[in-house]
Amino acid sequence: MSTSVRSYVQAPALLCAAEITLVVPSYQRPYVWPSEDVVGLLEQIMVACDTDAPHYYIGTVLTSAVTPRDSGHPHTLYEVIDGQQRMTTLMLLALALTAVVPDNALAKFIVWNKQPRLTFAIRDEVQRLFAAWAGLDAEENTGRASESDEAYIKHLSAARKALADRLGALRSQRGETYLAEVAEYLYAKVRWVNNIMPPGMDLNRLFSTMNNSGVQLEHSDILKSRLLAVIETQKLRFDAIWQSCENMEDFFERNLRKVFSDADWKRLKQDDLARHCVTTFPLKRVPAGDVQGKTIAQLAKLSVVESDESKARQEPVRYCRPIISFGLLLMHAYRIYLKEHSQDDVEVRLHDSRLNDYFADFIAHATERQAKTFIECLWAVRYQFDLWVVKWLPEADSQVWNLRQTSVSRSRSDNGWRLVRTRLESSDLSQLQSVRNFTGERSAQYWLTPFLGALVAGEAKTQAQVVALLERIDNQLSLAEDSQKEASFALLAGHDFAMRGIDTVIDDLNEPNGTRFEHYWFQKLEYILWRERSRFGFFDASKLAAYRITSKNSVEHVHPQREEFGVELAKVHLDSFGNLVLLSPGENSSYSNQRVGKKREDFKGKPRYDSLKLAHIFSGKAEMEWDAPAINRHQAQMLVLIKEHYDATGT
Repeated sequence: MSTSVRSYVQAPALLCAAEITLVVPSYQRPYVWPSEDVVGLLEQIMVACDTDAPHYYIGTVLTSAVTPRDSGHPHTLYEVIDGQQRMTTLMLLALALTAVVPDNALAKFIVWNKQPRLTFAIRDEVQRLFAAWAGLDAEENTGRASESDEAYIKHLSAARKALADRLGALRSQRGETYLAEVAEYLYAKVRWVNNIMPPGMDLNRLFSTMNNSGVQLEHSDILKSRLLAVIETQKLRFDAIWQSCENMEDFFERNLRKVFSDADWKRLKQDDLARHCVTTFPLKRVPAGDVQGKTIAQLAKLSVVESDESKARQEPVRYCRPIISFGLLLMHAYRIYLKEHSQDDVEVRLHDSRLNDYFADFIAHATERQAKTFIECLWAVRYQFDLWVVKWLPEADSQVWNLRQTSVSRSRSDNGWRLVRTRLESSDLSQLQSVRNFTGERSAQYWLTPFLGALVAGEAKTQAQVVALLERIDNQLSLAEDSQKEASFALLAGHDFAMRGIDTVIDDLNEPNGTRFEHYWFQKLEYILWRERSRFGFFDASKLAAYRITSKNSVEHVHPQREEFGVELAKVHLDSFGNLVLLSPGENSSYSNQRVGKKREDFKGKPRYDSLKLAHIFSGKAEMEWDAPAINRHQAQMLVLIKEHYDATGT
């Protein structure tokens, strides 16, 4: 009997060919991926398909081969020990794409032997739900679910609804042929590494060793080693600069203080941190022995007993969470470096997994001076990123994290002065950045290139100037006819690029497109209503103070498509921009098919606004009818606001 872990690269096509099925064991936690992350994975797979990438990896899973119950149909059954979230998400993508373009190979991936290929041990309602989505059962709800099943179903249903909305919009924009190509790409080229545990392995021991003995090597670590290999002099200093920039879960000045501890922190002001300066930031030489880690061989010899007897590990404090990874920050910084040296952008698309591809030409030809200049550029970019870009911050006495902007000031302490971070309340800048963060290509956040580039160049220094800068960038990118990648670099470099007129957008928004409307325009309108909030006398001050633009991907009909009392509305009005709002799946389901008056009462009873557009709709008298004339009036008012906002910036 083999005692080795076997590793295979697998894809949906391979599972079909090899008669492989998967089971999620009963001890696994419920499915928890947010619907925006599921849609984000779809977007990333689409990017890989568009660029004809040879494959797209979704990571590694850990399984154990088990004996299938139905011996009459020989096949291989893997119990998913680690990676069930990814494999379930992959199946949701397959189900959603097959619902749109049924005639593709993904149908074989979804079903094996007239049952779902992915099953859930003792999760009967979840199992029936997947069977219904796969077209094997007629009904989705066949009984009352247990609490644990409901936890599964909640997020699964929200993810499926978000995918259906996004794919519906894509079908209108790019056609079914394109979606069939994406489905084929997912079937053949989306891959993962399956590590199959040998029979009898002590999984508790395995997990303990995994959790206590190693740190995963990141793409940025590989890039760092290649860059430092080019640098002969001051290698430790540029390594220190890199260290100060790479920890994205703490603020830049805190990172600098840990690395450059010999700097005169009692005297330093915020502006002193904007650029790297050898004099301002002296580097204390660290003995070589203090920075050495353990080799792989040494890690392999670590016993679980030794780990248990060592001091209890403490989770590192997460002061904040960034909206992008360090890998993406490196790519944005490199684009700014290229512009500063009058060079063109790299053809590779921005994505974490393409980091070393993006830098391949630079690594192959960079001189020591160029490597150093780029790392110094990285310092300047990280400084502006922490100064002006929103971060996820935990709310006081709560598990909730929200996007917040922070400010830095000097505060007197027992030992002199120190720099202190203060979180700010919602502002025009934080709300507009939220629009950008939750729309467009979230795996790249292309808007950051021209935004950070202009800040590094000193084009905006006050809050008002920075807001005006981002409004201009946002407006121009939203009208770009070129790709966001091309348009963002053109904005950075000060070059012209093709843009449609705002009147064209207004014409599109006047069409009854229903759920096919681009979600960006709902979010952009939320920002405009926030920005112009003083013009309206109906907003509740406390609810407005608590309002934040958040991730939303479910289009809600204010007058429902199937109203509970059968009151009908012509489709031209029902599917118009005026009768629609963008909500989260949970908010959407809370309104369901209730009559408009009941929705109004539910909306007004909430402690914060779900949507400022909805607040505008429900701002009239309670007895006001929400009929075709009211919908037309509201739509006209909203489109005037959008046009005025764009005309004001000259875009």
